[in-house]
Amino acid sequence: MLFSVVLTWSEPVPLNGILNRYTIRYSVNGSSEITNTTTDTTFSITDLNPNTVVSNIRVVAATGAGDGPPQMLNDITTLDRPCECCIMTFFLLIGYIQFCSFCY
Repeated sequence: MLFSVVLTWSEPVPLNGILNRYTIRYSVNGSSEITNTTTDTTFSITDLNPNTVVSNIRVVAATGAGDGPPQMLNDITTLDRPCECCIMTFFLLIGYIQFCSFCY
């Protein structure tokens, strides 16, 4: 069973122009940095094995005026045992990880 980490955030306030994209950067188990972009305020990191560490997570909003400051997140480690119903969710603004009742 593989795991997913779902990152969710709010649009920056104040927004310095029209939002073009968000850039998400992170490492998996100390690997080279992975970079993805989205226009959504949600991004999923999928196909993670048990005991995987997702680290150096940063989200940067970009407008026509340029990139904003990065939002740094704490490292996340997937569970050591599979769980069919659990998706780890990290809320940037709330700051917690939510597990299903089976894993908690």
